[in-house]
Formats: sequence, structure tokens, C-alpha cells
Amino acid sequence: MNPAQDSGSPSSSGAPSNQRKERGAIAAQACDTCRTRKQKCDEQRPKCSLCQRMKLECRYREPQPTKKDKTLVEILDRLTALESKIDRMMPGIGGLGILPSGRSGSSTGFDPQQPSPASQPSFSTSGDTDDQPKFSSRSWYEQSSSQLIPVSSAAHSHAMPYRHASAAHRMMTWPAIQQLLIQTVPASIADMKVLEQPGSAFVVEVHRNMPELPLNEELQSAPFVGMQSQAARTTGGSRVIFQNLTKKQMLDLVKAYFDTFNFIYPFLDRQAFISDTLNRVHTEGFDGESESVIALLVFALGELSIQSARGESIEVYEGRESGIRGGTAEKPPGLAFFNEARKRMGFVYSRCDLESVQIFSLTALYYESCSRHMDFWRMTVAATSACMILVTCNPLIDWTSQQGEMIRRIFWHCVIMDAGLYLELDLPPVGIMELEGQIPLPHFAGPYCEEDHRGNQSSHSELYFASQLALRRLCATIHHTLTAHPASSTDATKVIPSHDKLKLLASQLGEWRSILPAKLQWDEDQPESFPVLQRQAMDKFMKQVDPNLTPQTGHGDRNLFTADLNAQYIDYPYVYDIQVALLRTRYYYAKYMVYRPYVYKALHFPNLIQEEDAQGVAECLRCCIKWPLALSPASRHKRMIPYLFCWSQNFLTILIIVHMTQHNDMLRNIRAQLAGPRFEAEIDATVETMIDWIRDLKNSDPISSWCWKILASIYQLEL
Repeated sequence: MNPAQDSGSPSSSGAPSNQRKERGAIAAQACDTCRTRKQKCDEQRPKCSLCQRMKLECRYREPQPTKKDKTLVEILDRLTALESKIDRMMPGIGGLGILPSGRSGSSTGFDPQQPSPASQPSFSTSGDTDDQPKFSSRSWYEQSSSQLIPVSSAAHSHAMPYRHASAAHRMMTWPAIQQLLIQTVPASIADMKVLEQPGSAFVVEVHRNMPELPLNEELQSAPFVGMQSQAARTTGGSRVIFQNLTKKQMLDLVKAYFDTFNFIYPFLDRQAFISDTLNRVHTEGFDGESESVIALLVFALGELSIQSARGESIEVYEGRESGIRGGTAEKPPGLAFFNEARKRMGFVYSRCDLESVQIFSLTALYYESCSRHMDFWRMTVAATSACMILVTCNPLIDWTSQQGEMIRRIFWHCVIMDAGLYLELDLPPVGIMELEGQIPLPHFAGPYCEEDHRGNQSSHSELYFASQLALRRLCATIHHTLTAHPASSTDATKVIPSHDKLKLLASQLGEWRSILPAKLQWDEDQPESFPVLQRQAMDKFMKQVDPNLTPQTGHGDRNLFTADLNAQYIDYPYVYDIQVALLRTRYYYAKYMVYRPYVYKALHFPNLIQEEDAQGVAECLRCCIKWPLALSPASRHKRMIPYLFCWSQNFLTILIIVHMTQHNDMLRNIRAQLAGPRFEAEIDATVETMIDWIRDLKNSDPISSWCWKILASIYQLEL
């Protein structure tokens, strides 16, 4: 069943009330002139026939938001209340966008200096596994310590307080993880010195042998001959056309971009782009001005999105086609358009207007889709820096205008990107997060665009954007709260944040889930299922077809996602599956980060483990089950996955933890007693999909290649 068709289709009921609703929706699209004259409007864009004939300004009213759905403002208002609760219960943490005090780029993630790995718990598989720990008032360690390190070696030595680091590669500096790597990974691969340096050193190191995108792919151009507008003549410079680029091809590429990328990163206006930018480059050719560069970047990303859905897979593994489609790893789709844009970017590089921020952001998106993470980082920094200048040096911005709305959208896009690079790769933030309280949230109001309205009705993209923004801010709160955990060199019982603090953070995530709009809700233990309302509608429809059918609960063929990567999948319009997968995966990732300190404690201080700690470890394990981004169909379109730089290393840390549940006595006991039957039933499929993700990207993505070298040694896979 296509959810876009389900949510966007008109009601089949013949009731008069439904008919009146249909007429109301049509009337809402009439221009103001036709409304005043009380005559039917043909709704042509940008001007209806009447306004064209009478040479009048044609204005359409903004679509009214539905009262049934929580808007972005409502969601973030509720989140602000949650943040205030955290501030009251944990004073001194600081608000969103404020970096933790004393942050040092050279921090390894632990303080003080760690003992050598030789003094850490053993990962030998030998030992009696029949002695399972039992719950009582005594610690787990006291009940099952025969195969673990003695109490005196950890609890009565100087403490190793947990230092939270969201960047997944920082987990490799855990002493227990380092011991595992020394035992299993060749020395040439297991050189972890780069992980002890600032995050930028890690990014530079993994990209050291990454080839640049070739420049010899370009379009066949010819000088433009014809009439030019006064603006074009004023800017000067030679304008060109691309001989094989027709108007229809342009429109197809533009539609592909706005139906995919712009629903995830909504910082361009479709209607303005088509009526102004596209019209100009088609009638007057391309030059070095912003409009031409933006158009070429949109064409590049449009071709990339088309090939990501329909192109040939770049590799085949044991009969399974790669999730990277179109072009090759060295020459991705849209490269010719991208190179033409790169030729012209030097003319606008020093500007700090809205168009330049959009150019840098579009360039960053193309680089990230091609796994050029370092280039993505540098262009994101350029976009964010220009955006900060734009909003701080223009105090007279009219935030209620369409220009002001687009500045809002690009600002919050830059905030999300800057926060992601800081949290996921430990890269230094530009500082735009500190301006969050000064810039209004986008409200997605403006001239009515039927294509965007139809796409939003089908995919609920505005709700997903709002919820994703709220969750990103909550992730930042989680990071800052855990980072603020005080160091202690004397009290070994404070190796991780308190149980009450972690429990409170988990409850904030639960509250975020509870305020999600109904169209986005899903069952907590069924991350692969359709949203609840869609599944209920499907069950009702199937019951009408056959009254004997039993309503489903999201299992089997009725799931939106599947761990069977060989199964035929549906290409959902408007990247609906990716939007759903991104929100849910980010949620499970946030839970994983909240509960991961318990894993650290179990690995390094098994003698201090109490029942609540063991339950925390078990919850962390359950959070790792079937992340939707690793499932099909989302993983079959990897070039379209947002924040591609973070997922491989997150999957690697999960795979290492799962490996340790089989070889570390404490984790093995917790898994056996507390993880639950669902974990045991689904962990193998989870491991398989995450391994396949990294394998699929290892030949084109430098971070995945680094992850694969470690993973292959631990899981005994072919390099």
C-alpha cells in the first residue's frame, strides 16, 4: 500500500458535509481578485487568466494550517518545557546551543589518564557460563565474580569516571574496547592514536587517500545568443547555454530535486525557483551569478536523486545489488552539472547573502551524498559562517516576509548541520547554535504551491521536519547533560552519571514521543511498522474486503521496513520511507546514547554493578534492534540518506557491543537474563543489516572503509 496515495486521496464518501469540505479547499486556492469579484478562478500560476488579462497583481492566500496536527511551534514549545524541567532538576547544565564549559579539543573522552588495557576485564570465552547472576541486595559482581577482575584492581584504585562523547569513534578509546582491538585487530589497523586527538584529526586521517571528484566531467556549452534582461546586461560577463539541456530535462531535474531533497532540507522555494531562477537560465543562459550556480546545483542533486532510485547498482555482493545506485563511486550522478557549478562558485564565494548560504548548503549536500565528508564539513562551515553574518548584520530583516521565511529555514538547516558535525564527529562548532533564541522558527507559510502541498499531504514532511528539529535539540541537551558529569578521582561509585539523571533523560525522550503528531506515531517495539494511524486505516479497509481477516499489528508483509534486503521493495514518493526512517532511527540512537554509560560501567567496573545498572545495560541492548535506516527500502537508497557520515560508525559501536555480549561475562549474563526474547529473536537480523550497511559503503565511503577494517577482524569477515 502506498501511504502517499492513502493520505492524499479524496474521501469516497458521498455525504454533503464532505462535499462542502471539497468545495472549501478549492475556494481557498482562488486568488484575491477573483474572490473579490465572486467569480471562478482558473488558479493558474503565477497569475490567473483574469489577472493577466486585466494586468492586475495576482495574490493567493496562504493555506491555513490544519487544527488537527501539532505544528512545529507547538512541538517546540512542548520541548522547551521539557528543557526547562531539566534545567530545574539539573542546575548548571546550561541551555541549548551553549557548549559545555571547559571543553578541550584534545580531550580523549576520559579523565584522568586510563590504566593500560592489560588491567582491564578479559574477553576470553573460557569460563563457566552456568553461573548466572541472581538479583539481591548485593551487587551483581559479588554474586558472579569468579571469572571477572578482583574488586581491588578497579574499585579501590583511582576511579575512571565516564566521560560522555557523542561521537561514535570516541567509544574506541574505552580501555575495554582498546583491549579487544589489540587482541583481534592487526596493529596496522588498530592504531588508535588519531582517536585521542580532536575530531578534525579523525576526519582528515580517514580521508587521507580519498580521491577528489574528477573535473573532466562537464557539459557541452555554447555562447548564448539572444535577448537579455536589463539585469543580465548589468551584471555583464559571458552567458552560455548547454546544447543538450532542454527545458523538459530542466523541469524533470527540478521536480526530482524538490520532490526529494527539498522535503528533507526545505531551504529552497519551489515556486520562486521555477518562476524566477529556472525561467531566467532557460531564456537567458548561464553566467557566474548566484541564480545560475543554484540552478546547476539543483540539477546535479535532481539527477542524483533520480539515479538513486532508478540507476544501476554500482556493485553486487552475492547476488544482492548495492544500495548505492547510479554512476560509480568515482563519478557519481550529476557530476557534470556539479562541475559547471564549481567553475562559477568563485564569483559568489565571499558573499554572505541568502543565495550564497543556499549555494554552500547545496554544495555540501552533494558532497555528502557522494561520501566526501571532509568537503561536506568545509562547505557546511562556509554556509554556517555566512548565515551567521546574514542574520546578525541585518537587524531589519522582516521575518514575516517570504524572504524572512527562507532565511528562517536556511538558519535552522545550518543549526542542524552544525550540531550534527559537533555531536557525531566531534568537530568544532561554528557557534550558530548560540543564536537559536534570536531567530524565529520557520512556519512554512507563503505563496501556495500545489506540488509542495500535495507532497506534504502525502509524506507529512513539515511534521517530520518539526519533529526532527525538536529531537535534534533534545539530543544536544542529552549530550550537554552527560558531558557535564563531574570528574572524580576518589569516588569509584561515580563512574557514570547518576541513575536518576539518566532516568530523567530517558523520560524526556518518552515525553517527546508522546507529543508526536498522530500521523507520525509508531509502536515502540516495532520500529519497522507503518505509522499507527495508517496501519489502522489499512486494517479497516482489509476488514471491509474480507470480514474474516484478522487485523494485523505491523508484522509480516505489512511493515514499512524489512530486514530482508533481498526482498523487492517499494519506491515511496517524496522519500517518505527515508523521512520516517530518519526520525525513528534518531530516536533509538538518542535512547542508545542515554543508556550507553551503563555498558561502560559493566565493562570497566563489573564489581559495582547493581540491579538498576544491569537493567540499564539491557535497555541499551534493546535500543539497538532494527534501526530503520539499516533496513530496506531506506538502505537501498544510500545516496539519499541524511547525515551519512555518522551511521557507519554508530553501527560499528553497536556491533562491537553485541560482540562483547558473547565474550564478556558480565554482558553475557545481562543479555541472557534481562535483554528479553525480542532481543534474542531479532539481534541476528540486526547484526546482518548493519554489517551489510558497512560492507556496501566500504569501497566508496572513507569512514565506512575504516569501520570495515575493524569490523572484519572482529567478526572474521573478508577484507
